[in-house]
Amino acid sequence: MNTDIESTLRAQRWRDPPPEFLERVLDHALQNVPASNRKWRVLEWLAFIPRPLRLPLAACWLLAFFFRVTTPEAIPQSTLNSYAKLPPMTPAQLLANRKEIERLADELLHPQHHGVIPPL
Repeated sequence: MNTDIESTLRAQRWRDPPPEFLERVLDHALQNVPASNRKWRVLEWLAFIPRPLRLPLAACWLLAFFFRVTTPEAIPQSTLNSYAKLPPMTPAQLLANRKEIERLADELLHPQHHGVIPPL
């Protein structure tokens, strides 16, 4: 006799419950969960947050929401679509671009462009 209950249960074939049973259970569940009960569930969930942290957390969430709503995208979608249509750069183009950037940086960082540094 097999004493391993897990393998015994896995070997059994389970029938699906009849659709009438599922409908009855769903109707019963929907009747017993009114909207006011959902409100209390949210309040119960908030009760897990310690009282001294509730106000700072709410402020942080509000601030994060404000920045999310008011900050524009870093790169607009139209620009990303345009970049996707460009052919990839060759290594020669990348090197030429890098040399141009280095030349411009040297020009900007040259001491003659800085002027006189005041004493502290």
